[in-house]
Amino acid sequence: MKKPLIYLVIAIIVLFGIYLLVNNKSEKAPSLTQTNETGESAEHIAQEKAVYKGSTNAENKQYERYVDYSKEVFDAASDKKRVYFFHAKWCPTCKAANLEFVNNHDKIPADVKLFKTDYDDEKELKKKYGVTYQHTFVYVDKN
Repeated sequence: MKKPLIYLVIAIIVLFGIYLLVNNKSEKAPSLTQTNETGESAEHIAQEKAVYKGSTNAENKQYERYVDYSKEVFDAASDKKRVYFFHAKWCPTCKAANLEFVNNHDKIPADVKLFKTDYDDEKELKKKYGVTYQHTFVYVDKN
């Protein structure tokens, strides 16, 4: 895979994520909810806990475009544009992006499947695609 193409795809995905962040925030009215010492609202904290608790988004049918990575599901989606999202549970940027993808999964184009890929566990994939940093997106074409 050519590096300029990878950089272009990453840039497009990042811009799409920024668009979702900005668009989502501009639609919400300011709230007067309680916040913790870091300024996070109780609603945000509850959403984040729900996302990380027990069940995975791959088990939930409503997230057909944003799923947890597994080789079987990845291989079965060869008819779609497949993108790895290298995610780490401890990464604040990854957490924010994950929450946006979960909340806006229906805005991901129908011909795209975004795979939430564990940055700490998927060492072979990181090596294969030269991933050195969490919160990295890799577009995988048919070749």
